Formats: sequence, structure tokens, C-alpha cells
Amino acid sequence: MPHRAESLHKSLQVYKGLVEVSAAINSITDYGELLRTILDVARRVFLAEAASLFLVEPVTGALELAIATRGESGYVEPKLSIPRGKGIAGWVFQHCEPVVIKNAYFDERFFKEADRLTGFQTRSILCAPLNRGDDTIGVLQILNPRGRSCFCDTDLEGFCAYVNLTATAIEKLRTLERMRAQERMDRDIEIAAEIQRELLSRAIPAHVQGGSFAAHNSPAANVGGDFYGVFPAADGEIYFTVGDVSGKGISAALLMAQTLSAMHFVFGAATTPSAALALLNETLGSNVIRGMFVTTIVAKMDPATRRVEMASAGHCLPLLCRSDGSAGIIEIPGALPLGVLPKVAYTHGGIVLNPGDRMVLYTDGLSESRKAGTDALFDECLAESAAGPVFSTSELLERILLAERRHRAVGRQLDDLTVLVGGFE
Repeated sequence: MPHRAESLHKSLQVYKGLVEVSAAINSITDYGELLRTILDVARRVFLAEAASLFLVEPVTGALELAIATRGESGYVEPKLSIPRGKGIAGWVFQHCEPVVIKNAYFDERFFKEADRLTGFQTRSILCAPLNRGDDTIGVLQILNPRGRSCFCDTDLEGFCAYVNLTATAIEKLRTLERMRAQERMDRDIEIAAEIQRELLSRAIPAHVQGGSFAAHNSPAANVGGDFYGVFPAADGEIYFTVGDVSGKGISAALLMAQTLSAMHFVFGAATTPSAALALLNETLGSNVIRGMFVTTIVAKMDPATRRVEMASAGHCLPLLCRSDGSAGIIEIPGALPLGVLPKVAYTHGGIVLNPGDRMVLYTDGLSESRKAGTDALFDECLAESAAGPVFSTSELLERILLAERRHRAVGRQLDDLTVLVGGFE
């Protein structure tokens, strides 16, 4: 009868522990707090001297000791990786089976070196895998029952139930953390997109003395890497540019903003587009993340002579639309994009615009726009789309954009698309 009463008391304690960890699933929102609670409840419910929680590292698939506690010494979070099959925890992880070890030193799977390193004397172990569906996300173990020499088989059933709830709690909080991370990312992307929209809304001054410009920008996703800008100089000359930052997302948005900001300084200091690109390349320098770069074309208009000088850093060649209705590519020297090498020599070419002539600068989102269901790129009909009588810069811009939409038809826009049309008034 005493034995039955003791068994009932133990079952009641386990039940209370299960209720407690169930409550933790719904109340604890901090990952570290949850792990500490899991160990605390396990030690208290099963009257254990120590507890350890091992979790699978998602990238490597290795079993790593996430947190451990012993006695009143608090918690430790050592960087310890357990090979599959090594020690009791490694064996449970490998075989996905719970075990009760009544005498650790008589079990050949027990890793005695751990006791030697920590000074802890392991007598008995309860260890079970944390399973979620077909996946094992970790292992929970408790060591040395207080007031008894070893754990028994009846302890294992309650412990496994506790471990199942533990796995649910961990996975639920991980899901919550992923949702929070995605929400933070979404907020960051929306902020970056708003900054980009604000920058580009002011990229063309309300009035440019001697020049006329119209631009369009549509990112393929929320945040793009394309940019454009018009920069009137104090001497009456006008710099204008279109560029494309490699990559996507926040990093591309940041580099795009840095590039536009640097251009305000560079265009005020340089005397030619080629010198401006060289200085811009040096200015960006260390701000360019490894593997990223910026393609851009820089042009400078002189209203007094109607001459336009241009230099390219690995960018699409511009288009010239003459007032007689003809259109064609402007051949200018090319060079490496910005951010590839610390020092690059750029060269420039030039043309003279007649009254009514227009220049078109664009990114590869336009030239590489793909016709739905085919491999045909818009580049093949770009000049044709721009040919015809030229009126205002905005009308020419709309003509090109309409032709691109017709070319793409029902196809999805695959890349950021930016077009800047410029000419003399």
C-alpha cells in the first residue's frame, strides 16, 4: 500500500509538471526563458539533480548542448557539439528512442569523460528525443534522482510525455520567433521602400534650367536597386545618371541610397563624367559589400553648346532619338562597374544634340524585359519602340513604356525597370 501511494504521488507530480509546461507553451514568449523553464520543471517534477537540453543545429544537423543546469549553480550555455551516436544523448538522437540508464558507469554508451571534465558524478539518466512529426529537433535528459539510487522504468513514461510537450513548446516559440523576424523584415523593407520612393521623388528638380527630363522607376519587388538623378551644377551644366545596384533587398537599397548621396558631392567636384565615375568609385570604396557592385552611366549636358558627354561603368548603352524620327544606340567606351576594384580609369564620349533630340538612359530591366512565353528580349526592338516623331520627354517616355508592356504582355516583370529621358529645352 505505501508503494501504491508513492506511485500515485509521483504520477500526480508528473501530471502537475505536464500542466505547468502546457501553461508555459501559452504564456512564455521569450526563447531563453522557455528553455530555462523546461529544465527547472524537469528537475522539480522528476526530483533530478541536473538537466540538459540538446538541440539540433538547423544548418549542420549537429546535436548541440543548448543549456544545462545543476544544483543551485544556475544555467550554463556551453558551446558543445555532440557527434551522432556519441554518449547517451548522441545515441538517443541517432536511434530516436528514449532510454532509462539505471547505472551510467555500467553502460558502454555513457561518455565518462564528461564527468571527469565537469567534476559531476553521474549515477542514473533519463533521456528522450524531442520529436516533431518525422523530425527530431533535440534531446532532453535529466541526471540523478534525489533520494533514490536510480531512475526506474515507470519514470520513463511520464518523462516521455513531458518531453513531447517540451518539443511542442520549443517548436511553437520557434515559429513565433520566425513570424516576428519576418514582421521585422517586412517593416524594414517597407521603410527602405519608402526611403527609395522619397529619394526618387526628389531625384529630378522641379525646374532644370536649360534641360527637360522625365523618368520612370518600377521595382520588381518591394525594394529595388535601380536609381536615377538629375544634378544641375552652379555653372549651368547638368549632370544626369541612371544606375543599377547588383543584388536585391535591404543591402541593395542601402547601396543605392549611398550612391545617390555620394553623387551630390562627386558631381560638384568633378569636371567630366569619366572623372566623376573614378571619384565615385573611390568614394564608395569600403561601403560596397563584397560581391556587390553598381553599374551606372553618367552624362553631362552643356546648354550653351548643346554638347553631352557620357561615361559608362558597365551599364547599358544609351539611346539617341533624333528629331527626324530616327533612333539608335550611342556607342561609348565601357569600363568596370563601381565597387569592383579600388581604382578604375574611365573614359568618356560625346555627342551634340540638335533641337528636339532626346537621350534615353535605362537599366537592363527594360532591355532584358522578356516577351511572354518566349526568349525574345525587348532589347531587340528597343530602338524601334523609340523611333518616330519626338515631342516632349514625357511623351517619349510613355511611348517606350507602353511598347515594353505590350512586348511583355502577360509576363511578370522580372527585374527593376528604370528609364530616364533627357534633352535640351
